Amino acid sequence: MSTTELRIRCEREDLLAAIQAADAVVPTNSAKPILTNLQLDANAGRLEIIATDLQVGLRSIIAKVEIEHSGQAVVQARQLTGILKESRSRDVTMTLERREDQSQLTISLADGDYQIPAVVGEQFPPVGFFPTDAAVVSIAATRFEEMIRQTVFAVDRDRTSAVLSGLFLGVNDGEVVLAATDGKVLCEATDHGEAYRLPEAIAVIVPAVTIGHLQRILLATKPERVEIAFASKLIFFRIAPTGGGLTVELTSRLVEGSFPPYRNALPAKSASSVSFEAGELASAVRRTALMTSNTSRGIVLTLNHDQAMLSNLNYTNGSARIPVTCTYQGGSIKLGINALYLGEVLKVYKSPRIEIEMAKGLIMREKGVTYLIMPISLPN
Repeated sequence: MSTTELRIRCEREDLLAAIQAADAVVPTNSAKPILTNLQLDANAGRLEIIATDLQVGLRSIIAKVEIEHSGQAVVQARQLTGILKESRSRDVTMTLERREDQSQLTISLADGDYQIPAVVGEQFPPVGFFPTDAAVVSIAATRFEEMIRQTVFAVDRDRTSAVLSGLFLGVNDGEVVLAATDGKVLCEATDHGEAYRLPEAIAVIVPAVTIGHLQRILLATKPERVEIAFASKLIFFRIAPTGGGLTVELTSRLVEGSFPPYRNALPAKSASSVSFEAGELASAVRRTALMTSNTSRGIVLTLNHDQAMLSNLNYTNGSARIPVTCTYQGGSIKLGINALYLGEVLKVYKSPRIEIEMAKGLIMREKGVTYLIMPISLPN
């Protein structure tokens, strides 16, 4: 004899969007197999899709759902995602039935029915709720996603420093700041507003993997705003797309430690500078980088009066000499630059013309963002 422990009905696209958001957090492999699953929790008029890798937790919340029987089910994430993605059915009904020590989730669609096993007897790890009594900041989602793109490429990918392997997030005196550095490139993006005034200043480091999850969710859901809450050693993000129906809550542990006082490395505006058409410079950097390698990204920028030439530093993979139109009034100079860093800056640079200040490094500024690239030493 079987017992129904869960029965719900909703639109397939809503459920797929919720599951795909949660599935991004699910590890492909884990020493704890239960982490490769999702928990479905239908209760109080809403369906929650819950996932975690123990570092990051996520709740996708669907409000438009018919719950005939409240309950929970823990099922394989990839299997459920694949079934819903391949279907063209408008609606989906899911029923969890238990018979003795086995449970099966039946997925009923207009173009096919499926039965997949559900986990029995093992507790799914808890995932925190967005706090109701913590400091909360609300920021425009498009600007926040842009700030992430403007900074995240400078995170220390080699993990030589735990602190530098995350993204700095600060809220203080009407300003929200994102910053990242690996010691060779430094990026800072800011946004200002009265809504960013909190009783106490916030300064935390968010793991890069959390930022990656958050960025994918923002691009997929396109919400108007992101709410950020801080509580103890955790950070919470709540994303509610326009029109309702789906809310995503992301929870993450923070990186322990203090971010270095990076603003000390950002000088005031330098008197020595060169300007380029941003698109032309980006193309020249990409073409010159074809002659570099993963172990040697160096290129050389040679400047004379209103003349610039890009060439690669090492000739292992061949050589390139690319002339670039510029505006420059200084003396003859050669600068060594990491092509990868300069290319990443040019990808997110918005203005049609870019000015590069030359001080202890190469500084590029736009409204709300500053980039600093440290030069590469050139052979004598």
